[in-house]
Formats: sequence, C-alpha cells, structure tokens
Amino acid sequence: MKKNFLFWPLASLFCAACVFTACDDENDGHSVVARGEYVVAATVDGVNYLPTVESLDEGNVSLANNGLETEAGTYWVFHGTEYLFRLVYNKGGAGTGASYVLGDDGKVKQAKTYDFSRITTYGSWGDNVITSSTGDTNKKDAEGNIAQGFLVNYLSATDGTVETKTYDAENYLDNGEYVCFSGFVQANGKLYTSVVPMGMSKYGIAAHPDKVLNEKYITTGTGGGGSGTYGEGVIPSTQYPDNAYIAIYSGSSFDEKPVIVSTDKIGFASGRMRSQYYQTIWAAGNGDLYVFSPGFGRTTVSNPEVDGFEKVEGKLSSGVMRIKASATAFDNDYGVVAIEELENKHPLYRCWHITEDYFLLQLYTQGLDIMAAGTTELAVFKGEAKTLKIVTGLPDEDILASIGNNPYSENGYIYVPITTTIGNPALYKIDPKTAKATKGLTIEAETINAVGKLTYNK
Repeated sequence: MKKNFLFWPLASLFCAACVFTACDDENDGHSVVARGEYVVAATVDGVNYLPTVESLDEGNVSLANNGLETEAGTYWVFHGTEYLFRLVYNKGGAGTGASYVLGDDGKVKQAKTYDFSRITTYGSWGDNVITSSTGDTNKKDAEGNIAQGFLVNYLSATDGTVETKTYDAENYLDNGEYVCFSGFVQANGKLYTSVVPMGMSKYGIAAHPDKVLNEKYITTGTGGGGSGTYGEGVIPSTQYPDNAYIAIYSGSSFDEKPVIVSTDKIGFASGRMRSQYYQTIWAAGNGDLYVFSPGFGRTTVSNPEVDGFEKVEGKLSSGVMRIKASATAFDNDYGVVAIEELENKHPLYRCWHITEDYFLLQLYTQGLDIMAAGTTELAVFKGEAKTLKIVTGLPDEDILASIGNNPYSENGYIYVPITTTIGNPALYKIDPKTAKATKGLTIEAETINAVGKLTYNK
C-alpha cells in the first residue's frame, strides 16, 4: 500500500462581494458563505479551459482569455459541488491528473496534482474519487505465472492524499476467471459495482484447472492487438458472456468481502470502448439499482481456424434488470426489459441517470458490429413503466458528430454536450418526461468535455 501526501497550493480564501447567487448558512454559530457556479471543461486548439458560466440554458461563451487553462483530461469527475477532478488515462501507463475548486472570485483554481496507477473505470466513494483497473500483481505461483489484481486508487478530496492498493482479481466470482470493475454507484449506504469476467490467466488455469469449461478455449499461441493482446496458454475472453454480476460493498474500502448478485438473464453490465469500461449501473431516486447490459458478449466471434482456439459467443441482447433498494438479489417481479424490442430496436451503448427513475440511454444506430460508430441516438427509459422514448430536438444525424461523455443532471433535466460537424458545440437540455431536447448554452470550442457545478465555501 502506498500513501502520498500531496501539495495543496491554495491559501486561505477571503470572502469577496457576492457577484452571483449566494446564501448564508449558520454553522456552529459562524456564518458560512456558499456560492455556486456552473463550470464547463472545453477544448480548443488542443488546450483545455475551465470557464464559469451563469446559465446552461442560453447564451454563447468564448474561451478567449476566459477560464483556467489546464492540460487535457480523459475523464472529468465532480465530487459533490466542492471539487472537480481531471483524470488522464495515459493508455497503458500510469494515470495523472489534478483537482480544482472554485475561488472566492468566482473563478476555478487548481487545488492539487497527483499520480496514480492506470485507470479503466472510476467513480466516487465517501470522501474519495476512486479509480480501478485490472493488471499484473507481484503475486506469482511456483511456475512464475503472474496473478491478476485490481489496482485501486483512493484520491482523497479532503486531505490531498493518494492511497494505492492492490486486491486479488483472480477467481473473484468463484468461476476461475479474473475480473475487472465497471462503474461505481453509492446508494442505500453501500457501494455497487458491476463485475466483468475477463477469462482465465495462466495463474488462474494452474490454480483452478477444474474451472476450464473446455480445453479448446485455451490459446495455443500469441495474438490479438492493443488491449486485446494475449499470450499462449490463457483463455483471453470470458466463458460467461451472458451473465451479469454486481458486487455490493457495505464498508468504506475494497478490503471487505462483498455480496455478489448474479443473473444469467442479461450479459455483463458495462459499456465498452477498447480497454475502457463505461458505467451502465445507476440508482434511481428511491435507491433502486437499475442494471443495464448492452449485450456486448455478441461481439465475440469464435474463429478457431484462424486463431487456433475457440471462444464463447454471447447470445443475449441489450436488457435491463433491477435490484430493489437494500436488496441483495435481482427483482424477479420486475424481470428483464428487452431494450432492443422497444422503439427503434437499437442496442445500448451506455447510459446515465437523470432523475427519479428516468435514465438517458445512448444507442447504436447501426448495431454492435460497427464499434465506435453510429452512437448518435439518445432515448429516455423510465424504469418502473419499462418504457423507452427516442429523444427529439437534437441536431440532424448527418451533422451530429458526437455526444459528450459527461452529461449533467439538475432540477429534473439533463444537459448533454453535443458536437456537430458545423458550428460550435452546445449543451442540449432534455426533459425526460417528454424526451424533447432544447438547445442551450453554446461554447466557442472544438468539444465540451464536461459540465457541472462548483460551490465556494469559506
């Protein structure tokens, strides 16, 4: 375990005259001034800026001499309204980043910088932003086979520390496979995370030979590419593509043993883009957890004549199931909602919670076969009613270039960054009850990376 104390450069901040919405709260007899401001992360000419804006519903903002200039970020995480974290993936290397706060002058200031192990998924847990990836550990068997583990970072939002720990990812689900996490949800006093099985390492095969369902799944040579590179003598893809697993943690770290909830009615719950795993589990306003599966197991193709080994091909399509608040099993009464049987019958790519039991879904318009393309359709799913409505009011598909990774929900609406092939990107405000989008704030930039709110507290 490693714990680094990091430099916190902000000196004491002095209260200035109120220039935007403010309120005074009594705290142990002392007046605390709390003021909120919307913050946008946007990029132009390869440089990222963090301007503050007064409204997300209208207006046009230029980045020229406006807002803190920062390095690029792969992920932007708002920890409450006090901190904004910028996380950099760095491909297979170690991650880097910084956190930011709102100063008394209404401008964003850098709070601290930090380094951490590589990242494939992230979220918040208590006072920490947490990141996780799966990779080699220092544990080896007698043959020198290396065990796989979770490389977890706890990035403190309060005392400026990074705690790095490694946890065993081998045989995590008692099926012999090593796994990774995808997304983190805090609800009902617990942490929920989707567990994605990854196949069997040499270490896992040696330790649990009885968990190999078919010797034909073991590789006879090296192959693959990028994050899919594999060596000889492993099972490089899961034997359980049509299963979903949710781990429930009740404490404050991954040191404890979780409760595992599983089903064979949907595939693993995670969006995918190369080695990145996108969150597709979200809690409704009442604490019920909705588990969305894109059905990515169908993208696995077994071609033993070329590869020299077989793979298990998934069959299940996109679906959603539910775990009731505080329950430790899937809700059998709710069953499975087949997303691809609703509206335009398109597969799920990823999703976000809006409000109550409304969720925003990003869909594939050209099917799962064309990865990273055709993800320009949005829909609103209402959990209890099991209904899906395609969002209207967005730019036409022939000019809609991309949908932002970090929508922002507030007051029952969700604001989604939209980039088109003509003009500047803008935020679109979506009403979940009507599934209608209205163009809001425009940013003179190439892309809008994130939007949220920071509050200055004296």
